[in-house]
Amino acid sequence: MRHQKRASSKHKQILTLAIIGLLFLIVGSFALLSFKSFQDKNNEVSVTTKIPKEYTQALKHAKNYSEVMYMSKAEISKQLKIDYSNKATQYALKHLKVDYNRNALKRAQEYAESQNMSRQAIHNQLINKNTFSVKQAQYAADNVQADFNYNALVTARKYQRDLGLSPAKIREILISDDNESFTREQADYAIEHLND
Repeated sequence: MRHQKRASSKHKQILTLAIIGLLFLIVGSFALLSFKSFQDKNNEVSVTTKIPKEYTQALKHAKNYSEVMYMSKAEISKQLKIDYSNKATQYALKHLKVDYNRNALKRAQEYAESQNMSRQAIHNQLINKNTFSVKQAQYAADNVQADFNYNALVTARKYQRDLGLSPAKIREILISDDNESFTREQADYAIEHLND
């Protein structure tokens, strides 16, 4: 009887150990499969997030065009297409963080200070030459800081010095929409102070 109890007890222990071993085997298999699946997903992520060097270079140049040269989106695109593929250009434009109103204003300030342009001429230049949107050009024209009377006077003196034009002809050019686009008041100020 004791022998039977011992055999039965040993049999139960072996059976318990076998079940525990089987459970470890099943759990271990699932853990291994889960880890492999996790690794595969990580490898997929690293493959999909790897950005071609051409794209990162295009973005770097786009930032430079924006931050140093204050270009419009259309100008940046045109410039990038000279050196980069369409896809690299699209990537750069999509990931470029830029305030185009700010760029238009910076350009406007340069025109006002270095070329003594009128507010309207700056607006037209930003749209026609620099390809900013009408809204961006209007923002820049509305916010540019300049003494437009002074700009009209400097421009008038150039016409007098370089072309020997009469005050009446200079005034006509200053207010012409086809030329300088100063206001009548700014043109009057310039003519009044032409020979100061």
